[in-house]
Amino acid sequence: MEMVRLLVVMLVSLTGRLVADDNCPHIVSRAGWGARPSKEVEYMIIPVQYVVIIHTVTPECTTASKCAARVAGLQAYYMDTLHYIDIGENFLIGGDGRVYEGAGWHRVGAHTKGYNTMALGIALIGNFNDKLPPKVQLEALKKLLECGVKMGELDPDFKLLAHRQLVATESPGMALFLELQNWPEWAEHV
Repeated sequence: MEMVRLLVVMLVSLTGRLVADDNCPHIVSRAGWGARPSKEVEYMIIPVQYVVIIHTVTPECTTASKCAARVAGLQAYYMDTLHYIDIGENFLIGGDGRVYEGAGWHRVGAHTKGYNTMALGIALIGNFNDKLPPKVQLEALKKLLECGVKMGELDPDFKLLAHRQLVATESPGMALFLELQNWPEWAEHV
């Protein structure tokens, strides 16, 4: 069964990449930000039905080098302090407007207990309790979501959720939470 799942993921990934266009954002690979190897891999069934938006509650970053260092630091925290198998989110988006691959499109993340196998977790780097992310960060998020649908990674009718709707947390911050409610993919309930 696991082999069939892997083949389905690979097939959808290959066909999706053939139809993706220039509207897809550049995604900094794990190698590009210096990721450590994952201790274990579990694959998701795609297309994914839910996307959970998170904030990292860390200082923001505005350059490629600082954002890569921030993502590497988050991975170290997840693996060394929390003893997770890898970084928790599927993608992270920096204030530099770049998308950083975490678990990626096909691997199960560790971002929202009870939803990891059915939802992508996308973290915006920074703290957005009192202010919105920079426009470039929000635009990168929109492009990533559009790209995911075009590539077949996300269900065309996926539901966009805030982390706070699913677990006891302030994430993704009140300012970002209010902004997301204006997006067409927003779902009031799961």
